[in-house]
Amino acid sequence: MENRAHALAVGFFAVLLVGGILSVLWWFGGGGEEFRIYQLETRNGVTGLTNQAAVRFRGVRVGRVMAIDLDDEDPYKVVVEVRVRSDVPITHSTYATLGYQGLTGNAFIALDDTGTDKRPLLPKGEEPIRIALRPGLMEQVSDTGRKIAGRVDDASQKFAQLASAENVERINQVLQNLAASTTHLEKTLAQTPALISDLRRFASPEAAEQMRRAMSDMAAVSKQLPPTIDNWNRAVGKIDAAGGRIDRLGADLQAGLLGETLPRVNALTEQLQGSSAQLNVLLDDLQRAPQSLLLGREAARPGPGEVAPKDSK
Repeated sequence: MENRAHALAVGFFAVLLVGGILSVLWWFGGGGEEFRIYQLETRNGVTGLTNQAAVRFRGVRVGRVMAIDLDDEDPYKVVVEVRVRSDVPITHSTYATLGYQGLTGNAFIALDDTGTDKRPLLPKGEEPIRIALRPGLMEQVSDTGRKIAGRVDDASQKFAQLASAENVERINQVLQNLAASTTHLEKTLAQTPALISDLRRFASPEAAEQMRRAMSDMAAVSKQLPPTIDNWNRAVGKIDAAGGRIDRLGADLQAGLLGETLPRVNALTEQLQGSSAQLNVLLDDLQRAPQSLLLGREAARPGPGEVAPKDSK
């Protein structure tokens, strides 16, 4: 009897153990709920995300991660396969991000919806539904930090260029010029009261009266200008007429010189040239035979073969 009771107790304990194991497996398997398989794709890293990690929809756990692997068609793309309860409203505007739990650093999948497109996202055939896995808060902070670090680096390089010896010298020169300009400005400001006083004297009633008188005198002078201009125009006309007469007189003189005087001068010049030639011959004869002036010119001697002429005596 004792052996039988002992065996019965062991069998009962084994049944309870198997039932507990099956209950745990059933609970981990979803407790009879229906699930849908989705694939999350991203080109960013998924550091800290592991299999069986939680999938939350607006903070509520609705599933878990089934597998993490690289895409067969694009090795630079990470595909995370998740199982989500079928009653979760997954629409065309649903997206996923990578979240982290407290200080442990364990990652999970956070699902959310923008509400722009409320059409249910249903599978088409045997192909699993793919949802974009956007960068999480930590990744955004990391990217922002890298950008800030890059900007700080650029700013430090620019500051180093600005702090070069050449730029420092230029800044000193600018400051010196600014100081000199300030000195001139102070002098100008010191002269401002005197300038204001002069302006006040210029704007006084006496100055206004003098200005009015000057304008009246100018008006009177302007009235006298038209007769003077007319007289001037008449004088210019007379000068033009006299110039025309002088031109005609010059033309008459030129015609007289060319038509009468010049021919007479030319004839007289020719006569003078003939007389000069005869005088030259006479002088030559006197130089050769001065006695010819008293005895007359000798008869020309006969040439070879010629007979000398006989005297008329």
